[in-house]
Amino acid sequence: MASQVKFAVIGDAFVDISVGPLDVLPSPGADIEVETVSQGPGGSALNTAWHLAAQGVPATLHAAVGQDRMAQVLTAALKNESKVTDPAKSLAVLKYQATATCVAMHGPRVDRTFVSTYGAAKTATLNQLLPGGNADALDATHVHIGGFYVCRGVHGGLAACVKRLKSRGIKVSMDPNFDATGEWTPTAMMTAVRGPAAVDLLMPSEVEACEITGRDTAEEALEALVGDDRSTSDTPVRLAVIKRGAAGVLAGDSSGRRWSAPACTVARVVDTNGAGDAFNAGFLRVWSLNAENPDVDAALRAGCASAAIAAQ
Repeated sequence: MASQVKFAVIGDAFVDISVGPLDVLPSPGADIEVETVSQGPGGSALNTAWHLAAQGVPATLHAAVGQDRMAQVLTAALKNESKVTDPAKSLAVLKYQATATCVAMHGPRVDRTFVSTYGAAKTATLNQLLPGGNADALDATHVHIGGFYVCRGVHGGLAACVKRLKSRGIKVSMDPNFDATGEWTPTAMMTAVRGPAAVDLLMPSEVEACEITGRDTAEEALEALVGDDRSTSDTPVRLAVIKRGAAGVLAGDSSGRRWSAPACTVARVVDTNGAGDAFNAGFLRVWSLNAENPDVDAALRAGCASAAIAAQ
């Protein structure tokens, strides 16, 4: 009998302050009245764990918070509103760091705009996030890494952690998210996409995929991520899924197979913030049922449906 799928999600946990909907961004010195200013849990890793658990997949969250009021917001939401497994045991508390917080402004005719402080999410190391600082202590069949570029303290130990997890037969996926520094290709990212420490599944957005690979289009980026690079003998990621928002998703594996799926139609988009993380959860739920030979078409459809529900 196959073992029960269990996810451990490692990465960022934020308090999101959502402002909108806006028709235009305020000009300097101006004040604009909006319908809603709301506050709640966020961050790529937290969102993905939250949606996985809501879809019936056991998931733990390994992230860091500070000792401040925003930490109380996060821990209360995880405890009282989510189905994430025992978050009080898996969250690291950093005494001298603020809990990561993001202000997101959105609207039907404006590009999403963010102002963030990364705090504990930026500085926490894998030794602080993993149980006892040990990857072997994770009780999981799959590990997902969210918010790679935010979680800079994780970079130093990531390659060794991924190799150890893979040696135990644990599948590893990663969503890099946006690099606010503009660097895009630190050593930790390059080892995560090619070589013995490459993750099994990479889930960037179109912008992220193009920046990481230096390519101009999602199609070219996909080939760079999973294709045969004759300049090196290092193996690429086994599967890459590139999220393109309203344009749907592209996917490809290192065996040469390619897939695509359209985005689901949504009658009224309320807020797309976090929709990519909801896609992750829907895709991962189906992919993890047979990660050696996954039904990628079904996983893509599940991811798109999950993202559409989250955006309404």
